[in-house]
Amino acid sequence: MAAEMYMCLGALSTTPYFLSGLGVNIYSMDELCYYLCTNAYILDNDLIDPRLCDYMRDNLGMVPLSNKLRKMIKEKKTLGEMVTTILIDTNYCNDEEIAKIKQILVDNASLSFAAKRKVRGDNLLCANKYPRAIEEYQYVLSVLDKEEEPELYSSILHNVGCAYSMMFLLDKAGDYFKQAYEIDGSRESLVNYLVCLRLSAKKEDYDRIVVRNGYDERVALEAVRLMTSARETEIDTPYGNSMKRILELHDAGRISEFYRILDNTLENWKLEYRRSME
Repeated sequence: MAAEMYMCLGALSTTPYFLSGLGVNIYSMDELCYYLCTNAYILDNDLIDPRLCDYMRDNLGMVPLSNKLRKMIKEKKTLGEMVTTILIDTNYCNDEEIAKIKQILVDNASLSFAAKRKVRGDNLLCANKYPRAIEEYQYVLSVLDKEEEPELYSSILHNVGCAYSMMFLLDKAGDYFKQAYEIDGSRESLVNYLVCLRLSAKKEDYDRIVVRNGYDERVALEAVRLMTSARETEIDTPYGNSMKRILELHDAGRISEFYRILDNTLENWKLEYRRSME
């Protein structure tokens, strides 16, 4: 049983070290490794410097690792190499986790700070963490100059629209898709804006807006086709299969079983939605 216990790495310092690139204080190697792993998408090249090496030596009791990193700094090793060294020497991650983090650092090495933060938001979006993704995107928008990097700015606006649409907040989603389209003229952003508009507004209002803004009729038709296709597509997912089963029970007149499965499916949907909103 003792072999399965998790032991803290090094000493626990009474004096914190401020990781300026991440805006947090650390008191132990555990905390340093944790922040390196969870923030791999946004780590900057100057994160590991002689000051951090001094802190690891003097406060955390990690003398050999501190000396190794100091030598790597002098040899101008990459951030990925130094982070990997820390994680290997401390045994904080397994080989698979280290390989994944190393690849993230390699992929993002040439990206700007804002682009790195966008990647973090993209990963939150893909993980269905929509509120957290929006929070990340909003931060990037607040520090990004729209005039200097219009493509990056508009792509973030588009992704905020995607996050809001997945939360069924179509008015907000449509507003962000429209802003993205107005910056770079993206056909995809315009189509998504029109879909949100059509789903949230009356048809006569939708038609009036399309005509007033002079949107290409072909794009408006594409939005309609997209909605029609979504309605007609048979979704091969657990919930899609549940809905198919529910309709079959209803058509067969098996009412008690119909309501039982319907209630279970709705409850599962609500739980999943709540988890995505945490």
